[in-house]
Amino acid sequence: MEYEFYLDIFFLTTFYLNFLSLSLTAACLNRKRSVVRFGIAAVLGSFWNSILVLYPFLPYEAELPITLLIIGTAMMMLSFSGLYTEGILRILQADGCLFLSAGLVNGCYSFSCQQFYLTDPESLICTGLISILMEQLIRKSMSNRRSIGCIRYDVILTYRGKEKHFIGLADSGNRLCVPGTGKPVSLISANECKDFCENVSEGFYIPYRAVGTEKGTLFAMRFERMRIMQDGKTKIIDAPVVAIVKEPLSVKGDFSMILPEAYIPEE
Repeated sequence: MEYEFYLDIFFLTTFYLNFLSLSLTAACLNRKRSVVRFGIAAVLGSFWNSILVLYPFLPYEAELPITLLIIGTAMMMLSFSGLYTEGILRILQADGCLFLSAGLVNGCYSFSCQQFYLTDPESLICTGLISILMEQLIRKSMSNRRSIGCIRYDVILTYRGKEKHFIGLADSGNRLCVPGTGKPVSLISANECKDFCENVSEGFYIPYRAVGTEKGTLFAMRFERMRIMQDGKTKIIDAPVVAIVKEPLSVKGDFSMILPEAYIPEE
């Protein structure tokens, strides 16, 4: 059986898929998209793919490593200005993101062709829509991650019918949790307990290990309720566990509670 091969269609198809892969890579690396730079890099990738199809001179075992380390690195250099100054580890990270992005994009294209029996134009449109959706989701996730540690939250703790207001800081590094249950633990300082919960006898100790310090235990207690508010949205945590530390949490006094990331209200 003979097949007709159209080099121009193959080149344009791989150009389109390469461009989508670069856009997805930019989102994963949290970098801006440059249409001109991505276009030049996509042309390089398509040119290399065309050469491999017309002249398969490389052994199968060497084709992927050479494509990734040489052509992939060149595409990354063309796509992102100044990447070559950021060190070999950053370049390898970019290569890895490109490899994964290309796998997702090409996998989506092949799957839509083979499983849903779509035509090539339909598969390309479907792949483009899915890639754009994934890119937007990744960029939104990156944006939310950057806001962690910058936004302050109004927090109301309730204990034995009394309420007290705190300024909460979300800390993605706060992995403190109750042993056995895995319930996230917030932090307040002992100074904040005055006239609120300073004469508490009931409670328990939870182990902790901080970066650069020895392990130890913190006294913790269960409150009746916690309300976390920001931009008109409220998240209610029943029976929250809060650990009490001796030192003030903020030298500047701009927050009085450290919240686990799991307690941040969803946007």
